[in-house]
Amino acid sequence: MSYHAVLTAIGLFALTFLSPGPNLFLIVQTSLSQGKSAGIAAGAGVATGDAIYAALGLVGMATIIATSHTVFACIQILGGAYLIWYGFNLFRQARGRTKAVIGNTADNRTPALPASASVNFRRGMITDLANAQTALFFVSIFSVTITPSTQWPTKLAIWIGISLTSLLWRVMVSLAFSRPLVRRGYMHVQAYLEQLVGVVLMGFGVKLIISGFRPN
Repeated sequence: MSYHAVLTAIGLFALTFLSPGPNLFLIVQTSLSQGKSAGIAAGAGVATGDAIYAALGLVGMATIIATSHTVFACIQILGGAYLIWYGFNLFRQARGRTKAVIGNTADNRTPALPASASVNFRRGMITDLANAQTALFFVSIFSVTITPSTQWPTKLAIWIGISLTSLLWRVMVSLAFSRPLVRRGYMHVQAYLEQLVGVVLMGFGVKLIISGFRPN
């Protein structure tokens, strides 16, 4: 087994953590609003999405996704539509709570019930899979770390390492943003920050759809 290839692939993957995307915003918002367990569930969903794309990359399917403009565009458009839908609902619900707090609405709104672990997991996985550019990234990683002669034990170790690294990072983010002190501060501005996160997610969605319709 090539330990150099394994460590290189994991190291290149870890560099993506320096670039915030919709995954990070989702985990942070979920951890702040619903707590540690919910944030970890969302993070596990994101890590599962990474594991799926990494597996596709190792068996060559990611290359097909990356080189087929039609498949790639469809994933981007559908993923962008999901992010817009989720971001809009988050913005709308948060705006409703804002109006209730400042007294601009006549009805008494009760706080939204926390989503179940399965719902948060699904949100995280779909949000990760929504960005087809992740497939491109894994293609680029594996193009410099894997050769036709690379054995399956090395490929399996790369997949396990990437999956565990992704999960560990998401758990760390969730633990950091679900701390009681951080959450108490967040509760004072929850509605406003959730509106901001909703707008950011919708922005990512619009960007994906534009990219999907853009000629190759």
